Amino acid sequence: MDRQRLVSALIALAYLQAMWAREGWSGAVALLIPLAIPLGLIWYGGTISRSEGWGWARSRIDRPTPPLAIRTLGWVFLLAPLLVIAVSWLRKH
Repeated sequence: MDRQRLVSALIALAYLQAMWAREGWSGAVALLIPLAIPLGLIWYGGTISRSEGWGWARSRIDRPTPPLAIRTLGWVFLLAPLLVIAVSWLRKH
């Protein structure tokens, strides 16, 4: 397991633990699908980058996306809630 996978898994587990402590099992289970998206982008960025075919806007995807771009988007999605929590906390104090 590489470092990005390990760190992202630890962050996801921290989110799940925090949600479980606050909302119980139902909250933690509800968080599994939203966490799967950024983890998939981080863990499988190389595989996703090679996708070709028809895009959502009916335009053809004819060249691979750089894996770094896909992994970066995954990190943005994974860390965005921390930024929201930090800004919320700073506004209260």
